[in-house]
Amino acid sequence: MIYHVPLSPVALLVGLLHVLGGGLALFFPVGTQGFLQRFPRNRTLGRILLGAGTAWAATLCATIDLGEYAWIRSGLFFASLTLGALAIWLLDDFPSVRGFSILLLLGANVLLDAAFLSDRPGKIAVVLLAYLWVIAGILFVCLPHLFRDRVCEPLLHSTLLRIAAWGALAIGAGLVAFGLGLG
Repeated sequence: MIYHVPLSPVALLVGLLHVLGGGLALFFPVGTQGFLQRFPRNRTLGRILLGAGTAWAATLCATIDLGEYAWIRSGLFFASLTLGALAIWLLDDFPSVRGFSILLLLGANVLLDAAFLSDRPGKIAVVLLAYLWVIAGILFVCLPHLFRDRVCEPLLHSTLLRIAAWGALAIGAGLVAFGLGLG
């Protein structure tokens, strides 16, 4: 385990993020569609997301127990900083999708660590969400145009956006209930 955080606060936070996203999409559909249309190629947001992913990965390289590979800790730390800086500087194609995907991959580990020793039966929903994040993260880091084609463009239609918003609200409400100990 890396993070040592309890399952309830993690489920509550992730649930609130889903509720926030679903609520924004439901109450501000035009703004959400405009954001989704610009998101894949947004360089400023991409640099911010890539910077956050770089900082998170470098922090992990500097602090986690590497076991028998501890002797290359400084090399891994500087390699993650260097590769992250190069990605921020040179990556022009879909930087925000790749940055978001990296954060999904790193965030999935938080969810899995929180659910690891929990004996609550609802933890399967958190684990399932974590594995969906892993699949989406790997897929969209490698093929970021699929995010634009399969996520952003369909959500530009108001009916599909409303369905996705209600789905996010339902998932968020379930996770919030689970985080508060109601589920």
